[in-house]
Amino acid sequence: MIKTAIAWRIRLESGLARPSDEQACRHWRDADPAHELAWQRLGKLDSVFHDAAGKAPALARTTLHRTDEERRRLSRRQALCVITGSALGLSSLGWLATDQGVLQHLDADYATRTGERHQYILQDRSRVWLNTDSAIKVRFNDGERHVHLSRGEIHLHTDTDARPLQVHFPQGSLTTLGTRFLVRRQQDHTLLQVIEGDVMVRPRLTGAPAQVKSGQVFRVSDTGLTAVDGRRFDYSAWVEGIFSVRNMPLAELLAELSRYRTGILRCDPSLQTFLASGVYQLNDTGLALEAMARSANAEVRYFTRWWAEIVPVRNA
Repeated sequence: MIKTAIAWRIRLESGLARPSDEQACRHWRDADPAHELAWQRLGKLDSVFHDAAGKAPALARTTLHRTDEERRRLSRRQALCVITGSALGLSSLGWLATDQGVLQHLDADYATRTGERHQYILQDRSRVWLNTDSAIKVRFNDGERHVHLSRGEIHLHTDTDARPLQVHFPQGSLTTLGTRFLVRRQQDHTLLQVIEGDVMVRPRLTGAPAQVKSGQVFRVSDTGLTAVDGRRFDYSAWVEGIFSVRNMPLAELLAELSRYRTGILRCDPSLQTFLASGVYQLNDTGLALEAMARSANAEVRYFTRWWAEIVPVRNA
């Protein structure tokens, strides 16, 4: 699917597409939900193709034509390498200025874009929820089950199965047979919250296993685990489409909300330590932002569509 989606994208962005090509692409997308999913994963590349073609049409077109010819004999993974190679060839034109997660999304078995949250049923009947801007690869065989968290955050409810399930992330891995838990990749660590049952965690450098039980939240680094107070922020509440917060500094809460929006989101320095409490709906981040502002006796100021700031009423 992904190879065909890449081929359609190349043709439509080559500058030589006809109206009939656009209609044929739409027919392909509508023919199967899997086709549309593959197309959406490529959506993050829109600005990349437009930027390259606009800055150097001849070079971009030559590269895209070469890619179009080669993709017919490439496997899915090889096709991704061609896209990567093309990007390197156009790096001086700003080709690499796109989001760092593009290739992770292209190479994923399941993925979401910014602001999206989806649930999927895996082949072992386990249920996995992907939070905003997340991607995973799944590898099951007769003896083991492996989930690789390439980006973002997942909530996993494993089904009864004799095969151990392992979740892999940069700082290590965890193993379990049947439980519910959340795993979230961050810049220098991975956050783990166990909701039911228990899991065994192995940090990457130490290799010494540590048990995490139901109700516990830990940061996993290369060398060990650090306990986190999960009472201030319910890390798994996004599965229900909400933020559940208790006495959380406004600056930190806005940092959480910004994961679901595109652009800049911040507050006046005088409000950064204001302790917010409440339940906020994620299906309308603008409304959630207004509610946070009211609780701090403040207002939301929009500098542009993509830049919002909470400021005291007297300064608004």
